[in-house]
Order: sequence, then structure tokens, then C-alpha cells
Amino acid sequence: MNRLCVLYLDAPFENEPGGDKNRSRFLFHALREKFAVDLVLLGSLGATPRPAWTNFKPLAVFALQPAPLPRPSAAPSFKAADRETFARLLRERRYDAVFCRFTAGWELLRLVKQASPQTAVIVDEDMLSSRLVALSWAVNPSFKRRWFLFEKWKLQHFEKHLFREPWLFLFTNDTERTEVRDCIAPRPAAGEFTLLPNTMPRITPVAPPNRQPVILFFGSMDSAANRDGFAFLMEEILLQLEAELKQRNVVLHVVGKNPPASFGEHLARSATDRVTIIGGVDSIERAIAESLFVLLPLRIASGTRTRILEAAAQRRAVVTTTIGAEGLDVADTVLIGDSARDLVAHCRRLLANAGEADTLGARLGDRCVSLYAPDKVAADLVHTVEDFIVRRQGGSP
Repeated sequence: MNRLCVLYLDAPFENEPGGDKNRSRFLFHALREKFAVDLVLLGSLGATPRPAWTNFKPLAVFALQPAPLPRPSAAPSFKAADRETFARLLRERRYDAVFCRFTAGWELLRLVKQASPQTAVIVDEDMLSSRLVALSWAVNPSFKRRWFLFEKWKLQHFEKHLFREPWLFLFTNDTERTEVRDCIAPRPAAGEFTLLPNTMPRITPVAPPNRQPVILFFGSMDSAANRDGFAFLMEEILLQLEAELKQRNVVLHVVGKNPPASFGEHLARSATDRVTIIGGVDSIERAIAESLFVLLPLRIASGTRTRILEAAAQRRAVVTTTIGAEGLDVADTVLIGDSARDLVAHCRRLLANAGEADTLGARLGDRCVSLYAPDKVAADLVHTVEDFIVRRQGGSP
């Protein structure tokens, strides 16, 4: 029997850092294990990505163009020549499915119905964009930040049309899947909404970890979620925790690429010596393994926190918020609080009892291995995609 053929659309991901790139690599390689997969790369706005960015030569490279009004920035446009190239690929190669990460390929996916109506469409939503910008606006509504309000309106209108397409949509977070199914696109129910969790990284424990008196806050610091998390840390959490940190000679390390200038301004205003902005590091695994525990004070988030899974791989305890742990079945293995007071209480508890921090970290690691191991999720992915393609083509699963 011939292998099913899949065309995979994504931004460049090979050798690129970030949790979203980790998911891209996982999806691409898991699909390649079962199906014949071709690759098309989608570039950043105004730029054409180089094929050399990936170890797998793409069939085509399309540059994203600014989204026309009233479409949101999450659904950019493409040149007419690129749209024609895409349609030609569909007609000539007759793919069984087109698999697209996020909604950046929306304009291309709409061509599938005309150029290759037998081809199934699968969209890995991962994060619900309208929810992300809505939370960003709710945390700090102001005239200066009005972009979030306008983008929220545009995304909500766009998603009502998106999720009514007869496509398969993959979510990492059941709260967001339910919101889409019950609120955004309740009728007509043309699409299918399926959970596919993020995966725990392959366990590469740092042995022996040289434990430091460090609480770790990590992630890509140029994201709105992490900028807000840092502001929450500096303006509310540190005020209550700083004396404890000084008493125990513990520092907070902020690790992640592209910390903005505002981080330094926060430090200057607070005049604290308990917070150090590290920036990017060569090995985030080592940074996690050598910390006492991980603190993720997030008030803005969508999808699931792959950082919790990275901490689990190193068996480190995690203190976070309800939304920080959302989408992961880890409620009894992480410490959760939504106010600064509750987060500080959890930090004090772990600082006073290193044994409890180690126990929680071990429990978190065991839980995530059982639920989010790459091989398990890959098998679920392949089964879900294959079943949808076969049913889309009129066969029995």
C-alpha cells in the first residue's frame, strides 16, 4: 500500500530556539515516520527565509505579506505568484493532506478546496490567538496598548470563520478547545477539534547537577506574556519575597533570549540585588537542573507551558499560576497560586524545605513521562491524522 502523502507548512524551525519550534520539530519528524512528507516554509513579514535554515530542502519558500484589513496579523497574505505555485503543487502532487502550523497559512489553505478538493486540511492551532491578545488587553487596558483591543476584535471575527471550515484542528489545551467548540464556532459544526498535547523533551539529565541558590524564571523574554510576568515579579512578588531571599542568600535568575530594555529599568527602580537578568544561555537544561525550583508568574498565556515540561525533564519543582499550568494534567504536582501573596507563600515553602522541592520535582517528572512522552504523543498524532484522512476520503478508519 502506498504511503499517505502530506504537505507540511510551517515557519523555519530546524535549529531555531523556542517552545513553538520544539513543537514544530516534533510534529514534522513524527509525521515523517509514518507518511511521505513534503515541506513548504513560510517566512517572516517582508523577508524570504533561506532554504539553508532547514536540514530538509523545502519544495517552496513563501514570504509572508502584511495582512489586508480587516484580517488580523495572525493571518497574513501571500504574493499572487506564491499562491499559484502552491495551487500547482496541490494539483500536480495530489496530497492526501495539508498540515499547517497555526493560522499563518490561512490564505493558502483556502486554495485547497479549489485546487485539490480531495485533500484533507489539518491545522495545529496550539495557541488560541484571540485569547492571548484578550488576556494581554485585560491585564493592562490603556490607550497606549490599544493594538491589543483592535487585534482582539479582528481575531474574534476571523476565528468565527476559521473554525467553521471542515478541517481538523489540533489543540494543546482543553479549555481553549471547549471555548472554540461551544462559543466561537458552535454552529455549523463542520470542523473537528482534537486534543494533541505538547511533549516532554527527551530526558537528558544534567549529572551531577551543581545546585545553586537560584530560583529560575525562564522563557523567550521578548513575548508579551513573559514581559508581563517579569513586571508582576518585580512590582508585586519581589516586594513580599525580597527579605526572605536576602536572609537565605538566594537570587532570582531571569533566563531567556531578547530581554527588553524595560527589564533593566525595572531593576534600576527597585534597586534590588536579588534579581539578575541572565539573557540567553547555552543550555537551558543545565540552568533548570542547577536551580532550586522554577517560578513562572504568568497572567497571560495560551496553549500549554512547555516550560513546565522542560522543568519536569530535569525533575525540578514548579511554582506557577492557574493559567500557567492550564492544559497540563499536573495540578497535584506543581504549586499553583494566582495572587502575589499565594505565589510568595509557595516560594517560601520550598525555600524552607528543599526535600519537598525535590519530591515535587520527582513527582512532576514521573507524571509528565507517563502522559507527555514523545513516543506516546507521536502515536496519537499519527492515528488522528490517518483516521481523519481516511474518513475525509470516504473510507472506514
